[in-house]
Amino acid sequence: MSFLNMLTNLLPALVTALLLVVGIVLIGMNRRHVGRAATLGMSGCGLLLIGTLINLVLSILTQTLIESYGSSMLAALPFAYLVSSLFHLAGIGLLIWAVVARRTAPRQERPQGPGWQQPPQPYHQPYQQPGPQGGPQPGPQGGPQGGWQPPQPPYGGDQSGY
Repeated sequence: MSFLNMLTNLLPALVTALLLVVGIVLIGMNRRHVGRAATLGMSGCGLLLIGTLINLVLSILTQTLIESYGSSMLAALPFAYLVSSLFHLAGIGLLIWAVVARRTAPRQERPQGPGWQQPPQPYHQPYQQPGPQGGPQPGPQGGPQGGWQPPQPPYGGDQSGY
């Protein structure tokens, strides 16, 4: 087999393997934001890479193995290609699953810098004990008091008897 013929047979497999390695790295860098889908995508790319490497090794060594061991080696080649095909099928399945998988919500990270303001906090009414009719007890001005209130002793007792 000439070098040019071998290169034209191996070049697509080498480019595919390189593309899958880049895909694994890029998905891994984005895993924190995407969550489980990124893990599925990385696994799918990994299985495709294994299948591609098996095909690459088979295409390089097939001629040498047949020359060394004779035609008895031809019986093992279909099994090797079947294993490679199973890796490809599982990898493609995981990539499809990664596309349709539910994404985790991105974490809200606080931007750093002078222009950032804290988001408004929801207004919170302090707990008030119910009055005699079941409604809140009126404050000193006749209405409910706003702001922080010291804790009230249970059953309306005074605090000096502890």
